[in-house]
Amino acid sequence: MHREIIEEHVRSPVGNLKLTEFTHSASYQSDKTGNVCTLQLLEKKGEIVEVGFLVEGSALALATASVLSSIVKGMQTSEVQNLSLNIIAYLESAFEFDLPGDLSVYHSIRNYPERFDCALLAWRTLNKALINEFQKEPLR
Repeated sequence: MHREIIEEHVRSPVGNLKLTEFTHSASYQSDKTGNVCTLQLLEKKGEIVEVGFLVEGSALALATASVLSSIVKGMQTSEVQNLSLNIIAYLESAFEFDLPGDLSVYHSIRNYPERFDCALLAWRTLNKALINEFQKEPLR
């Protein structure tokens, strides 16, 4: 099932677009893989209403960016920050928490530490975007 979720997100990624209006943005490049993710968010009244990203890297990095986009859209920014930190801790520190919906792919990814960097690329970019509030970086 997890493989099917990843394959679907690679075939039809959610949020793989450049936003014309956004309030947060960041780019992050993995030192380990060289993969790059640029992420833009549009926040209104404390809610993420739109997500756009560009991933230059592996299929897993693209799929997990798509999962991120589909999950965080409509969430409160504070919830998104907590979720992001929990996803990273889930893989890097074996932190336990519920993984609903498409986030369940991280159950399988947890078995492949060599893929953590790809799987966390968009989440690390999201953290950077939320920290660098209102610093606009254009998608490449």
